[in-house]
Amino acid sequence: MIPSRSGVLAISTLDRAHMEPESKAPHVLIFPLPAQGHVNSMLNLAQLLSLAGLSITFLNTDHNHNRLVLHTNILHRFECFPGFQFKTIPDGLPVDHPRAGDHFMELFDSLKLVTKPIFREMLCSGQLNSASGQSVTCIIADGILSFPIDVGNEIGIPVILFRTISACSFWVYFCIQDMIEAGELPIRGNLSQFSLWPNSYLPSCSHKFLQNPFHNY
Repeated sequence: MIPSRSGVLAISTLDRAHMEPESKAPHVLIFPLPAQGHVNSMLNLAQLLSLAGLSITFLNTDHNHNRLVLHTNILHRFECFPGFQFKTIPDGLPVDHPRAGDHFMELFDSLKLVTKPIFREMLCSGQLNSASGQSVTCIIADGILSFPIDVGNEIGIPVILFRTISACSFWVYFCIQDMIEAGELPIRGNLSQFSLWPNSYLPSCSHKFLQNPFHNY
């Protein structure tokens, strides 16, 4: 041992390095809304976080993951990241369900009723642990989905909401209240032209719904 203060400190630091396990990189679970644009944006986020050295689990619905594998080179794209893995979860809908157009909101209902309890069970049982066995330390969920917040709060995992829309689209949300006060919303006239929303949803659109049409999900 070197009889100097700096030498003793150096040896003590070395001893602690042998005694204490190395801190692991955070294990982030990324959970997008199962729609193509949302999945694409969060795949880009997953790639950036993987480049930063984080362990990433990308949770996609069975339906969307199968389409990605069939029509893209998604597995090859991420195989260079040893800390990255794909996991899948059911969306609760039949295989032949269109998951689009007038049936799109049925996907939200199914996610809340079917996927939410499965998601909780997968987290609690360790099914979403990393390949090295590390449990999830943080959830980055799509900003439209709220049930990951409920599950994260229940089991003590912090949740970050990530909005996948463009900056221009995001700015629209800040302007909606002004548009309501100016009388430009709700939209008047023939609402059936807006095919994104089922007709059963449109006549009862409230100001609260217009500010956040997915507030119940």
